[in-house]
Amino acid sequence: MRATLATVLPLAPALALAAGACTDPAAEPDATPPLELRMTATIPPAAEVEYCRFVTIPETWVTRDAVDFTAGSHHVLVYQTTYAEIPTGKLDGTPVDTSGVFDCSDGPTNGWSITKVIGGSQNRTGESILSFPAGVAARTGGVLLMNVHYRNASDVPLSTDVRVTFDTLAPEAVEQEGDVLFIYNPLIAVPPGGTARAHLRCPIYRDITIANVQSHMHARGVGFAARIDNGASFYENDRWEGVPVQSYDQLTVAAGSKLDYYCDYRNTGGSPIYMGPRTGDEMCTLFGSYYPADPRTAACLDEPGRVHGGEWIGQGTATCLATMQCMQQAQGLPAITDCMLAASPSVSRETSDLMRCLLGAPNPATDCGPQIQVCAAL
Repeated sequence: MRATLATVLPLAPALALAAGACTDPAAEPDATPPLELRMTATIPPAAEVEYCRFVTIPETWVTRDAVDFTAGSHHVLVYQTTYAEIPTGKLDGTPVDTSGVFDCSDGPTNGWSITKVIGGSQNRTGESILSFPAGVAARTGGVLLMNVHYRNASDVPLSTDVRVTFDTLAPEAVEQEGDVLFIYNPLIAVPPGGTARAHLRCPIYRDITIANVQSHMHARGVGFAARIDNGASFYENDRWEGVPVQSYDQLTVAAGSKLDYYCDYRNTGGSPIYMGPRTGDEMCTLFGSYYPADPRTAACLDEPGRVHGGEWIGQGTATCLATMQCMQQAQGLPAITDCMLAASPSVSRETSDLMRCLLGAPNPATDCGPQIQVCAAL
């Protein structure tokens, strides 16, 4: 199999810039001056592009964000990175001119050391991603990566202006550290002229409280629902634009539970649709603010926090053995996705464990012996 765990399970594929504090502090007690990030760029005619820009900020505790951008953007996101200074190339050594705005249409997380989403919005008006109750804030600072996705359908250049403003809190006033859910399902396949579902379950390792939730899909998305274990949905949405943000007073999720969500699609075109960053591709993402922070929860990781820990729920009837045989012949993410989604839901845990091992182990034939043995019997 040529695909690797990094290429199959990315964080997400998802301008001149000014960063600085505003002059007036927020009205809340213990608030510190807001932090504003501004991005401008010109989008070429008849183009769909993503642009990125690195910026360095001091360590800051943020409580909510407000995003304003020129019409035409599909999303604006701000990512936390691990860099001590702005990088000049990708992790594989590919040089990139990061002194200003640069094209990141291959995916803003592709090749960069990204740890999480810290803010942003897919709605030009309305609520953004980050919002916490009093005393809760998310820690950020160092090198951030700003990302904007624009589609310019006109025959003239489009001048854009994007502003992200973070409300901040004094460190001594922070009672709990919050974080942003950024749970991304890369296994999406919608047949031509047909419908499909992408369904993922993620483990919860400690009690958390969810402050808000929103979905993210592209144009084939016709339904989205999120629930805890097998309970009633706490969020539902059938729109891919103008996406509603649902806030909660006390939506708690106990340790040992599963965060379960799915995206439904309808493809009216003549070609299959798979996961990808462009609006001609599809996505299935659950965003939200929650606390206390647990990076494993935020990214649907395994208990040690090393690899993706989700359970992909197949939509077919194939046994685990048949799914394994299919994956052993698959080349690339679309083929792997087809294999996984053809599996029976009854073997979702076993097929998910097997896929993680086959794609991530240095020597799958020997390293994945236990997973292969389990799968062969089902």
